[in-house]
Amino acid sequence: MRIHETLFDLKLRFLGSKPRTFYSALRDIESLDFEQLAHLNWMRRLRLVKFCAENIPFYRKKFRAVGFDFRDLKTEHDFEMLPLLEKDEIRFNYSEIVNPSFNINRLRAATTGGTTGTPLKTYNDPRVHLSSISWRMLKWWGLAPTDNSCYLYRAIPQGFRKMMLDIALWPTKRRYISAADMTSQNMELLYRNLLSVKPKYLVGYVGALDAFARFLSKNSYSLPGLIAVWSTSSPLTEGSRIFFERIFRCPVYTQYGSCEFYWIAAECALQDGMHIGSDIRHIDIVEGNKPVDKGQIGDIVVTDLVNYAFPLLRYRIGDRGRLLNRACCCGLPYPMMDYVKGRVSDAIHMPDETVIPGEYWTTIFDDFSNEVQRFQVWQYADYSLEIRYEPMFQANSSMAIEIVEKRLSKKLADRIPVRFKQCVISGNEDGKMRFVVSEVIDSK
Repeated sequence: MRIHETLFDLKLRFLGSKPRTFYSALRDIESLDFEQLAHLNWMRRLRLVKFCAENIPFYRKKFRAVGFDFRDLKTEHDFEMLPLLEKDEIRFNYSEIVNPSFNINRLRAATTGGTTGTPLKTYNDPRVHLSSISWRMLKWWGLAPTDNSCYLYRAIPQGFRKMMLDIALWPTKRRYISAADMTSQNMELLYRNLLSVKPKYLVGYVGALDAFARFLSKNSYSLPGLIAVWSTSSPLTEGSRIFFERIFRCPVYTQYGSCEFYWIAAECALQDGMHIGSDIRHIDIVEGNKPVDKGQIGDIVVTDLVNYAFPLLRYRIGDRGRLLNRACCCGLPYPMMDYVKGRVSDAIHMPDETVIPGEYWTTIFDDFSNEVQRFQVWQYADYSLEIRYEPMFQANSSMAIEIVEKRLSKKLADRIPVRFKQCVISGNEDGKMRFVVSEVIDSK
């Protein structure tokens, strides 16, 4: 492993000052205390707002429309009063959000349709070395960027790009499988390959990890030497975590990010909430357009503190969550947030126009993580609900279902029919997992 680390340092030097400087700055942050990091976060927000007001046409117009002058930004309350950035504003104004100093055609685009199916494109700042952000996180889990790994992702490198990436990573080995093409044959080939590569960690969408874990379990396969599994793209239920850890025989961690923000927050080794990388991201929680008290659930609003090529300032990302009013026992200086509670669109609608948000549905089995390993709430166009669930291996889930059924009956007051269905639940075709699907919403 010593040669891996030596070569890694040499490669950083060869790549120039950007990756080396950025990675070094990220590591140095962890020597700060909580108050010092909070001050750094505030200063970076001030700088970003000033830059947007002076240089970005879209924000100049947006600030002018609400009568905001960046010189009036004095307190946290002032920042919370800044107008929110919505997805449609990006779709219709992206050319005015781009920093005029950059040629948009030379910026690396990040695209997503999310759960809405409506494409959204943002752009990365070429001066930000994104991989360095994950390197810092891997360190929390006892891993290093030089460790062999396997990625179960939607987009995987192929052809010439993969060849160049393999050369750049050498002697570190990285293997891939498309989350949209996880056939038994492909997973068998991957498994045989991984036996020789001996990866220290797996990275994947929750749905893709679920498919691979089922494959390993069905065939009584194991992957010796795994230190961690890194899950992303969907909330990781406690039932899924227990199932994954039994199959992969190592801790399973969750990381929160998106196409717009490669990395926002992640668990440390204690698995007790997520650390927000507040040196590079800032998170607010709002209901409507107003901030909520710390600890309350609301819409997650993210500000990218390092992307000056395509600044995203107070962007409503489309997820629901809450900040935690406590520090982690691990000693890291970052503020904490709870696990994401679902998408804004993950809501169930009643015929009387009552809306029950996703954060309720994604937690209905929280008390029964040892009995139910995965579930999905499906609402049909006639408003009826089907609660699909898959019991934990060799567990008796009948009591859990009976209790959840009573709770739902009380919550819904018999306004819509509810039935429970035991079945096998898998991710979408792209390897991601949707916990709430409503044909009522989709049909509108």
